[in-house]
Amino acid sequence: MHRTQSHQRKAKHLMRKKGFMSSINGVSHLTRRAKRRLYCKLQLWMWRKRREKCRFGILRAKKQACGISSGSCLSVKTHSQKNKSKVVSPLVGCDAGGSEDRGRKNCLLKLCESVSMSKTFIASSSLQNLVTDTNVFAGNATVPTATVPSQKTETLVQLSDVTDPVKHSHTVNPALSIDADARGLTTHFKEPRTSVLAQRLAIDDPSGQLTSVPQDQAANKDDESITSKMKTASSSASQTDASVKVLTKDIHEFLNDFYKIYGSFIPLQKSDVLRHLKRRFNTDFSDRKNVIFTEVTKCRTAIIQRSVPSFRVVYKKHTLTLDDLSTLADQNWLNDQVMNMYGELIMESALHKVHFLNSFFHRQLMTKGYDGVKRWTKQVDLFSKGLLLVPIHLEVHWCLVTADVVKKKICLYDSQGNALLKVARNILKYLMTEAKEKKQTAFESGWALSFDEKSPQQTNENDCGVFVLEYSRCLALEKPLQFSQKDIPKIRKRIYKELCDCKLHEQG
Repeated sequence: MHRTQSHQRKAKHLMRKKGFMSSINGVSHLTRRAKRRLYCKLQLWMWRKRREKCRFGILRAKKQACGISSGSCLSVKTHSQKNKSKVVSPLVGCDAGGSEDRGRKNCLLKLCESVSMSKTFIASSSLQNLVTDTNVFAGNATVPTATVPSQKTETLVQLSDVTDPVKHSHTVNPALSIDADARGLTTHFKEPRTSVLAQRLAIDDPSGQLTSVPQDQAANKDDESITSKMKTASSSASQTDASVKVLTKDIHEFLNDFYKIYGSFIPLQKSDVLRHLKRRFNTDFSDRKNVIFTEVTKCRTAIIQRSVPSFRVVYKKHTLTLDDLSTLADQNWLNDQVMNMYGELIMESALHKVHFLNSFFHRQLMTKGYDGVKRWTKQVDLFSKGLLLVPIHLEVHWCLVTADVVKKKICLYDSQGNALLKVARNILKYLMTEAKEKKQTAFESGWALSFDEKSPQQTNENDCGVFVLEYSRCLALEKPLQFSQKDIPKIRKRIYKELCDCKLHEQG
């Protein structure tokens, strides 16, 4: 008996010395083979628990990183390799008391919890970096990856059908490589084998909710919208080009016709072009003045450079050349041809109730007396008219003398304010002689002379002839003398056009 006990003590001492089953002391009734078998079973069970915990930890980390609350599906594919070395995990902190199985299970649970916590932390941080570094371009999600060779365990994790009802809706297909070594656990990204395109978002619901649209359908819609926009833009551009071409063509036609009628662009005003375009297209082009006037300038330059045949205006016994009409340009002095033909138009417009004497009348009267102008009124009864208009040319200045036959009043209008009553007396002497010659005894006496001091005055030395014609026009048509020096450029252009049109225009 004593020998048997000493043999047992020696066997236990040898087992401790060799280090076998150091983690399961107290199980003395089992054989060495049974103990090793139990040890292997415990290692396998611990490995399975660790794998389940790791799977749960990775799934939870995925949910936290991607913001997934529910509806996720995580499929794990495990490829195991041969383990070249045995993994020995001593059960530290186990309770030796109680039953053997319960103590080992408690120790294994503690170890698995610690392992799962470390894996969860590492996987969560790695997946957070994955989501942060993910680039999405037009519905395509590409995941930057790093490749680390796996030696022990390679796990491919595929996240599919992940839907976030609040933020984005896309499918990401990352691949993970989880390596475990004796010192700890680390998680690495493995290069994805395939590139998964993200689904596009579209707001089709009137409520404004986001609905996922297949990429092909979204691409088709985008292509159609882009095509329609391009068509619209091209059509609008073509319409704009067409409208510009039509507008330019009409401007050229208008200017060509204008040049043929008036022989020059002296009487052309900007308002004439705008008025024509408005009448032609029934549109106000005030907002496009700069474009129109630029085109007008280019067209005028091109037309003027052409060779033009001789231009002239013939009306009754009056003939005007382009040189005569050019006296109306800028601040040129008007010549007698322009004065006399415009006087003819005034008489026509006043229905011959007004008589406009020739601009040479006063000069002839002063040089040859009454006998020099006696025949000038052979076919005209001056005393049957309501108003007589006599333009006076004093070498370098024009003025106007009027005779109101009804009131027997002679008035002088001078745009420089010169009270040349001597000129007015010359006209008075002529009328009295004419009345006596024509046996109009009622007009042989009783005439009065006056000078209109309120008539519009010129501020330069060049526009006296224009003032005389405007005086005559207003008095013949019984319109007030409401114009000034600033209106003269416009009046010059109007007179030019009236002479070419052989009639007075209603608009002043």
